[in-house]
Amino acid sequence: MKKIVFLLALAMMACGQDSGTQPVEPGVTAPMPSSSVPPAPASDSSATAGQPTATPAGSGQPAAQPAAAAPEMAGTAQPAAGGPAPAAEPGATPPGAAPTTDGAPEAEVVEAAPADDCNDWQVSYSKPCHGDPNPCGIDSGFPGDEYCILPPAPGEGFQIHIGPDDYEDAAQIAEYVIEPGEEFNNSVLGHIPVTEERAWFNHWTVSMRPGSHHWISRVVDGKPEERFYNDTGCGGATAVGSIGGGQNLVLDNPPKGIHAPENEGLGRSLPGDSSLCMNLHAYNVSEGRQLREMWINIYTVDESEVTQRARGIGVVGGLGMAVRPGASEEITYTETFNGDGRIIQLFGHRHAWTPRFAVWLNDDLIYDSWDWYESITFDYNTNVMNPPINTEGKVDGAVSGIVDFKAGDKLKFSCFVENKSDITLRFANSLYGGEMCNLWGSAVGAGLSGFRF
Repeated sequence: MKKIVFLLALAMMACGQDSGTQPVEPGVTAPMPSSSVPPAPASDSSATAGQPTATPAGSGQPAAQPAAAAPEMAGTAQPAAGGPAPAAEPGATPPGAAPTTDGAPEAEVVEAAPADDCNDWQVSYSKPCHGDPNPCGIDSGFPGDEYCILPPAPGEGFQIHIGPDDYEDAAQIAEYVIEPGEEFNNSVLGHIPVTEERAWFNHWTVSMRPGSHHWISRVVDGKPEERFYNDTGCGGATAVGSIGGGQNLVLDNPPKGIHAPENEGLGRSLPGDSSLCMNLHAYNVSEGRQLREMWINIYTVDESEVTQRARGIGVVGGLGMAVRPGASEEITYTETFNGDGRIIQLFGHRHAWTPRFAVWLNDDLIYDSWDWYESITFDYNTNVMNPPINTEGKVDGAVSGIVDFKAGDKLKFSCFVENKSDITLRFANSLYGGEMCNLWGSAVGAGLSGFRF
């Protein structure tokens, strides 16, 4: 089995969120519907893939790793072992390869965004915030090289790379490649390289090649075997928390590492004797091969610099949904804060048959998303001017500024499901064969968590 260097797979969208217990999407495989498919701006990729690899700050892109275990990297992280997904274990769901439906959208080539398309306050993007087609000089030969990001400078943190060490190694490439019409939903586990009781950080960036639908994490107890698993929970490892998840191809949190004045000192931690289980959901609706690959930069700080610790918002909804073909249904959940605080960030996650995801604080609409394909992440602070809410225009929007709450205040969120398929939609980790209604985010003060039917 080939050695996997997997320092840490940060799946994060909740700003400053500590790794307290949070729900994680259960993985359920469902058949693809054969009816009309909502449009999805998919990208054209002929990508290839390999293994998760880790790059300490300042070391550049990793060279191909030998089969033997890599030595411990002083001051950064412990390399971890792993390899290709084994044969399905009893009770495990193999990563499915479900064909896309007839009428699936043609793929588009996703080009890097011009620098002036990005700004100092937006957290997430569908394209890189630069015009360089190959910022890392990897020359993989496949579309998406522009999504690679260089590691932090020496002493500022470290990088986690889930992908190939060597783009000319056919064995590595085979482990992450997605053929046209395939959809995969499985998990990979890596030991968290923290030797002390806690490690602290306050800025992270994530970049994924097109074809990645979501990344959901769970922190698990101890050091289980580091490898790929044919389920979404790393073989049933005991969960002790989560550090969130996300859906955007590019995430910079906070933007350019600049905290709003009220968020100065905001940080989060990773526990020592634990591992990270990463659920990766990817699809390919294009005519070319795609690659599951992502880069994560973690910028560390001393604990003394962390004066505010956030709490997670993580509610998995829709577990009991059964929306019949042709039906429309508004699925709503209401959560109650048990203390005072302020909302830092919100992100609504759903699939293709839910055009709208909306969130209210008490009676005030504060988050309104109309893009299921890349659900937007909105921050709430004095640095941010979010696009205004425009429900009639059916465009993404949110309130701006600080959003305070008091104990007893209600956070309500709704998924507006429109089932235009010919199957009954149930909770499932499938873009077109199932639905979800999950709210993720973070807050200073009280958090929220739970599973809802």
